[in-house]
This record gives sequence, structure tokens and C-alpha cells, in this order.
Amino acid sequence: MFVLEAETADDWESVVSRCFVPLRCAGFEKTFTGRMEHTPLDERISISRVTTGGTSAERTERLARGSGSDDVHISLQRSSRGIVAGDGSATSVAPGAVSIYATDRPYYLDYSWPEQEQLIVQVSRESLGLPERMLEDTMNRLAVPGGIRDVAARGLFSYVADPPITASPLESADVARDLAYVMIRSSFREGTVAPRTSGGLRHMAQQFLREHATTPGIDMADVAQHHFVSRRRLYQAFEKAGTTPAAYLRAERVRRATRLLEDPENTLSIERIAQASGFEDVTTFTRAFRRAHGQTPRDWRAAAKATQGVR
Repeated sequence: MFVLEAETADDWESVVSRCFVPLRCAGFEKTFTGRMEHTPLDERISISRVTTGGTSAERTERLARGSGSDDVHISLQRSSRGIVAGDGSATSVAPGAVSIYATDRPYYLDYSWPEQEQLIVQVSRESLGLPERMLEDTMNRLAVPGGIRDVAARGLFSYVADPPITASPLESADVARDLAYVMIRSSFREGTVAPRTSGGLRHMAQQFLREHATTPGIDMADVAQHHFVSRRRLYQAFEKAGTTPAAYLRAERVRRATRLLEDPENTLSIERIAQASGFEDVTTFTRAFRRAHGQTPRDWRAAAKATQGVR
């Protein structure tokens, strides 16, 4: 990753053009600032976290005609609001909105509102392996339905925001590209689309398990079916990370329980904490907690209270 900062719209134009494609930029604040955290994963995909004061960016027809790139931008609006326009249409974006547009066509980004922040995936269309017609229709709509509320969009942006530290750049590139593929296919209401990589499948399954951790009795065969893979394929994806889906779910439940036990304002009983964390009974909870922390939940809570009392 490299970090670039700018204090004028002219400087920001150079930063954006260097990291993405040549653009014309303008600033709307007297004390304009811009910051770009740019991470190329391989030659065909990169991740950028962009924060700016009010600004606009335009990819003119002349600049687009000279493009030697087939990249698309998939952008998550994290704060403030704006307008994305291209091909004669426009869409408003607000926190949580996801937009997608091509760099070899003219477009205009109106981010004149202050305190802008976007997370952007720039990826080669050819490398996605999607039907061209599907990509065309997606880009013509500009906005991904549901934005970050969409499970597949959440999967892509949660991954690129915090890739596993154990993954190599090439592995992260393959998984991010895979999750972009899944998101675009899902936006066509094809239902749940199975990731093609083990890392992508594992990430989506982990997201599912986190979001359903408090549901008792989760069956791994059902988790596999939800992702349109066999139980064996699901376990193989987790084996590559040295764990199992059941172990990941158990650890997530223990993490939730640990936060509750350490919360000085929480007055739930151990039994209620077990239920609130997704465990079916207090015996199973105590066994899992002791295996993870070497102490019972009751002893852990007492130690946390004693430490908080000292503070």
C-alpha cells in the first residue's frame, strides 16, 4: 500500500489520475484535503480508500477515448453523499450505496458535499470472467441494488477493507476478484452464487456464520446448501485455513460471550449469556469457554470486574 495526500484540487487531480485513470478534478472547499490509500493486489485489481473534502471528478469523452484500460470501478460510499453520472443517467449515493461504472467511458462524480469517504475496487472487466452483456447491464444501472445491505456486496467490501493478514497479495487479488464476480451475478437476482475460490467461499461462509451466530442449532449441511456447495467442499475451504466451520462458529460465539462477560453494565446471568451468544445450553457454553480461555465464564467475569474496579 502507498499513501498519497493533497491540499489542492490540482494536486488531487494528479493523485487520482496516478492511482486510477486520468481525470479532471475540482475542489469545493477553501481548505481542501485529500488522502488516497492505494493497494495494487496484482496488475488487474486494486483497492483504494479515499477521503476528501468536497470535490468532483470528471472522466471526459476525450480522456475516455484514449483509455487503454477495460477497468470498472466498484465503489462503496462510506460517508457523506454524492451523485454518480454516466451514459446519460445518474444515481444519488449515500452512506452504504454501491456504484459501478466503466473507466473507458465518460462519467462524472459529484462529491461536492464535505467529509467524503469511499472504498473503491478497480478491476479489469476481462479478468472477472462475466458475460459482457451482464456487465453492460450492471454498469448501465450505475447502482448495485440494496447497496451494502446486499449479502454479496457486504462480502466483497468486508474482505477488501480487511484482507486476511495470512493471505498473499496474489491470493487476496484472486479472492477479491471472485467476490466482485459473485456480487455482480447476485445483482442480477440469480440468488446465492457460489464463490469459485476457496478463500472466497470461506469468507462468505464466515460472514454467514457471524451473522447467524446467535441462532441455535446451525447445521453445517444447511450452511453448505445455502452457498450451493457440498458439505465436503465447505470443509475443504476451511481446512486451507487450518480450521473447520464448526470451530469458527464456536469461536465467534465465545467472542460474543466474552464481550458480554466483560461489559460492566451487563447484568445477564451466565445462562442468559450462553443463550444470547448462540449456545444451546450452559454446559456446552462453559466447556467451549474453558477450552478457549482456560477459565469458566463465571471466573472470567469476576476477574474482569476486579480489573475494572482497580481502574
